[in-house]
Amino acid sequence: MEHIRVSVVIATYNRAVMVVEAIQSALAQTRPPDEIVVADDASSDSTREELSRLASSHPNLRVCRRASNSGGIIVWNEAVAKTRGDFVAFCADDDRFLPGHLEGSLKYLEEHPEIGLVHSGFIDAIESGARVEFETRPLRSQVPLEINRGNLLRYMTRYYDWPFHPSTLVIRRELWERTGGFDRRYALADTDWFVRAAELAPAAMLPRHGVYNRRHPGNWSNRLGSARMQREIFEIVESLIERRYGRQSMGRGAWKAIWRANVRLHLGLTMIARLRSGHASAACAAWHGLLQDTGRRAPAAIERAGARLLRRLCARGQSDGLSPSESVVPL
Repeated sequence: MEHIRVSVVIATYNRAVMVVEAIQSALAQTRPPDEIVVADDASSDSTREELSRLASSHPNLRVCRRASNSGGIIVWNEAVAKTRGDFVAFCADDDRFLPGHLEGSLKYLEEHPEIGLVHSGFIDAIESGARVEFETRPLRSQVPLEINRGNLLRYMTRYYDWPFHPSTLVIRRELWERTGGFDRRYALADTDWFVRAAELAPAAMLPRHGVYNRRHPGNWSNRLGSARMQREIFEIVESLIERRYGRQSMGRGAWKAIWRANVRLHLGLTMIARLRSGHASAACAAWHGLLQDTGRRAPAAIERAGARLLRRLCARGQSDGLSPSESVVPL
């Protein structure tokens, strides 16, 4: 059988220690990658030196560096463009592959040529100082879960808070080329890409854990903020509904009603949970999304009044410092 080439792609910025661990987890795979392409988005810490040191002893590690910081999405597209594999596996610079991740993913893709991409479950590695706790996320299914054009809306409605873990994605190169790269309009460009790709070729969620998902105060999702993430995921799925139904007003109207009611329910439950734990910023972010980012806009005075009430209620509880395990989203 012809040798199938797989490329691992990692984009990094100012995470010298973490990116080395991510690369080492790729090198330690039971099915080693044919190449690892790391794109340094103009890091100002010791990332450059650490990557150079690793590359000198691993000929399958290629490092490309930008002269200026791109902000994230551009560097991922550039990194994928430099890969040569038949398959591309993504890994965030703060995550780590489990040893059998590539082998299990590639085996399924080779046995199911109709599947365009696979993703997997993950294990949280919750870091607090020198302490690390591991929490295994329950698998969604005991058999591979196929996502295709016919059930994509149902899947995104049910699992929109984390439809997939980006560091578990293994994709066929031709699907990347058909779908196009990440859309720079979105911070959640990987989610938009996943939706567009699943419209073109079926995806499969494998009943296995693929990565350690590091949860730490520097997580990208914490910096981005839950309000912006909520706005983007809402827009991504609304766009999917428009593409799916076009001018079919009945189907479009029904799915928008279902989707928006589901989002409002999730935001309401998130707000209550953050209120109970005393995290005012997260509670207010959910309140903002509920009023402004679900297809309707409430008067600003109502939002301000509600936010004041939430902050007063939270002040009676715990501090507002979000720990890595208390983020609104898992990534």
